[in-house]
Amino acid sequence: MAERLQLDPGTLRRFVLESHPVRGHWVQLGEAWRELHGHQGHPAAVEALLGETVTAAVLLAATLKFQGTLTLQLAGSGRVGLLVAQCTHDFRLRGVARVDSLPAAGARFRDLVGDGRLTVTIESEERAARYQGIVPLEGASIAASLENYFATSEQLPTRLALAADGERAAGLLLQKLPAAASGEAEGAEAQRIWEDLEAGMLLLPEGLLLHGSVDATLHSVFATHDCRLFAPQPVRFECRCSAGRVESVLRSLGPEEMRAVLEEQGAVTVTCEFCQRQYRYDAIDVERLFRPDVGPASSRPH
Repeated sequence: MAERLQLDPGTLRRFVLESHPVRGHWVQLGEAWRELHGHQGHPAAVEALLGETVTAAVLLAATLKFQGTLTLQLAGSGRVGLLVAQCTHDFRLRGVARVDSLPAAGARFRDLVGDGRLTVTIESEERAARYQGIVPLEGASIAASLENYFATSEQLPTRLALAADGERAAGLLLQKLPAAASGEAEGAEAQRIWEDLEAGMLLLPEGLLLHGSVDATLHSVFATHDCRLFAPQPVRFECRCSAGRVESVLRSLGPEEMRAVLEEQGAVTVTCEFCQRQYRYDAIDVERLFRPDVGPASSRPH
């Protein structure tokens, strides 16, 4: 029971190897993951893919020093046409999957996504800057596609292990950092250790990743290597939708289109894809949206 309380809603831990240029992050999501996917009702295969992707978004955000939002987007030709996961610098998380047709039971990664691309977007608040990296979906998992992203966009050897079920989502990320200038023997030893860690990642049991403690998980990978573990950081689900943001979108449509929707449906209702909250605007609300002398309309629950 104590372990469950420690891990909910979610926990991120950073670590480094004491004597080698390797760093990493470990994350387990409990209540944060259940809140995120509970209202979406996807088949198990899609749910697992969404869980792995939102976990990956947390791990990628943890590797950065920034104030803003990281967005991980999969767009493909498979049954899951679009999947979006977002994580802020302080680990507020949300995500959504769009299923174009129901997959067969036990569908695998390539069956779900088909051919497509993986896009990583980093929006920095303090610099008003935006970075975007795009790579093709490759391999047999979202982890393999992200490893390709790091190899091509960051030139940084990276290995990921990701897992998710209906109750938890979890992940482990390792990165080999550039080492200070060293001799041939030292370089060969560093490479041997990195390959040893890669093998440990491949052998990491999914059940241990999902339900084991951080100490047990890292011991499984690092074995005899000394590892320094830093303080835990909380991860939580939080949707950032608001009436103000919805109204900005509705204003961009123009009064004529809004009035046409009113005439056809009697009200304008907008549902947030991430949290399923509904914003409802009747004829009075819509007229207020386009009056420059009046503040924002108040959406009504539906």
